[in-house]
Amino acid sequence: MTYKSYAVTFVGLVHGAVLTYNAALNRPAFQSTVYSDLLGNYSAGLANDGSRETNASKDGIPRCSQSQSNDTNPWWAVDIGCPTKINRVDFTNRGDAWGIALLSTLCCTL
Repeated sequence: MTYKSYAVTFVGLVHGAVLTYNAALNRPAFQSTVYSDLLGNYSAGLANDGSRETNASKDGIPRCSQSQSNDTNPWWAVDIGCPTKINRVDFTNRGDAWGIALLSTLCCTL
């Protein structure tokens, strides 16, 4: 089984000055499939909601984005709304037992 969870921060460059802000924060996010269990849906928006929680769920609530375990080509995307020069993308992996699954599969297309 492969489990994917993401938390993403983008850093943009505006007029030559590096602005440290999360350009993806609460922007529309999409993913190939959505894992669901008794706690709810682990939807794409949980990856860019500003939470720094690294466990897939906490206090009985989904906290991370996660694709379905049978997804053989998982992806996650965010629409930041306008053309933006991106200097850095930060991915935060899951902190629970399944986080190791993501380490060898990260790819970023800007």
